[in-house]
Amino acid sequence: INRAISGDLYPPGSTFKVVTSAAALSSGKYDEDTVVPGPATLDLPQTSVNLPNDFRGACGPGGKLSLTRALQISCNTAFGSLGLELGGNALREQAQKFGFGEDLAIPMPVTPSSVPADMNPPQSAQAAIGQFDVRVTPLQMAMVAAGVANDGVVMKPYLVQTVRGPDLDVLREAKPQELSRAVSPEVAAQLTRMMETVVDAGTGTRAQISGVKVAGKTGTAQHGKGKAPHAWFIAFAPADNPQVAVAVVVEDGGQLGHEGFGGSIAAPIAKKVMEAVLSP
Repeated sequence: INRAISGDLYPPGSTFKVVTSAAALSSGKYDEDTVVPGPATLDLPQTSVNLPNDFRGACGPGGKLSLTRALQISCNTAFGSLGLELGGNALREQAQKFGFGEDLAIPMPVTPSSVPADMNPPQSAQAAIGQFDVRVTPLQMAMVAAGVANDGVVMKPYLVQTVRGPDLDVLREAKPQELSRAVSPEVAAQLTRMMETVVDAGTGTRAQISGVKVAGKTGTAQHGKGKAPHAWFIAFAPADNPQVAVAVVVEDGGQLGHEGFGGSIAAPIAKKVMEAVLSP
């Protein structure tokens, strides 16, 4: 199984909050400084099951905080409330602009990532934090990071640069192709600044690279009762002149299991990958 592009897809966990943020910013009703609710627990309609944070208490004074701060500390209740406000269709449409649902070939076939259709409000709240039935390939989440880095334009991914014949003549050559525009350049700039705060002083500090601005997002994805969560990190660097985008998923938290989180396990791996690419 090529886990990067196929097989059993993964819940993206809080890395999907970048997509939810993109939907919110693109709606015109929010900017990076908009104050949103972030209570200790979000009361979900139509169900007795509520949405808690991954930490005790509210996300900010009086249960409120800015959208930037919500991404920085990965506030579940803030993004759950955004899911309720925006609705499942808006989340799905934004995800599609990043490449979800596309039948891609690199040239090996890529299993399409998906956000469910016709979600009810509590399902939309769960989907907004990358849970419920949202499913992704690691390639797709790398495309989300790269789309933000590329001023909002998602490029068609490819693995093979050239195909040569027995005489080494070039038979086919891959050329950069735009896949879609996920967000406007203005929204991409806001997302970049928000993702920088995650690495500067949020849940992703272990992805910091000396002398290089890094934009990223952590994720810790639940995927079954009693199972250790998957640890995620997506990022790009340098944030002010992007050269590399990366997505890391460590299945079942690796050796740390239930004690593993995206910020503690996946972020250091992403850091090493980015350092390797950026090193002279």
